[in-house]
Amino acid sequence: MLLSNRRKFLLGSLCLVGCGYTPVRGKNSQTKELLSSIFVQDPKNRAEFELVRNLEKQFGRLVSRRYDLNYNLNIKEEKIVVSASQAFERYSLVGSLKYKLVDEGGLVILANTAKSFTGYSATGTALATEVAKRDAQDRLMVILADQVLHSLLIMAKT
Repeated sequence: MLLSNRRKFLLGSLCLVGCGYTPVRGKNSQTKELLSSIFVQDPKNRAEFELVRNLEKQFGRLVSRRYDLNYNLNIKEEKIVVSASQAFERYSLVGSLKYKLVDEGGLVILANTAKSFTGYSATGTALATEVAKRDAQDRLMVILADQVLHSLLIMAKT
């Protein structure tokens, strides 16, 4: 039984090699070259700073500036849980990131919107609530940065 599974795995691996499978972000790939040539718009507040930090971490070091990534970030806070004493105990942060990739000539190569949400609890002290809110914002920026990266990877492979 085990030998049979090993043979299937090896045959499947050979099929991937035979079809020209290459990692999307492999060494010296076109995708890596694209990502390292994207300059991300400067942040204006803490949430945008976290977004830009996550994008730059995903893209890698800027080698040459051939593209600009411009964005418009909107975060809306919604009250979602009310306790029996009419106190708000849980909040949701809904993020919408409209972005576009523009080349040196001003031509828009990609325009898209990334959307997601995170939540945090407002129980405890005011400091604990503020820390939870910041953590929720940071998690939201990671999610939105990942969505932008996936969109760029799909665009690069097509």
